[in-house]
Amino acid sequence: MLPLNVLTKGKKYYDPEYKSTVYYYNGVACSIACIFEHEKQARMESVATIEKFRGKGLIGELIHFIQSEVMNRGLDNLWVIPINETVEKVYEKYGFETVEKIKTGHAFLEGKSIKEIHEG
Repeated sequence: MLPLNVLTKGKKYYDPEYKSTVYYYNGVACSIACIFEHEKQARMESVATIEKFRGKGLIGELIHFIQSEVMNRGLDNLWVIPINETVEKVYEKYGFETVEKIKTGHAFLEGKSIKEIHEG
């Protein structure tokens, strides 16, 4: 797994508080998760896996990697906001607890998706 500087509008996008991590399986980019860090808090978002790689436990490995990174950096919490109950169950499988249900929306506006990274 390597941190990725996302390409946006032909330029490298870099924000020290926002990082993307890509998981490579047999040398192929197949999963991604983004971390937004602010002060002593972190939020994981935009977690995705290419469809043909689903069911192999790759998201679990990626989540464990990110959990370790958050702990190693001395952050207090790692938050997630699941987009539906299926995703909520995935997060619960990896130790996350539901503390509150909120209504939220998400829009992917710019940058490369894991599908675009995978396809080169």
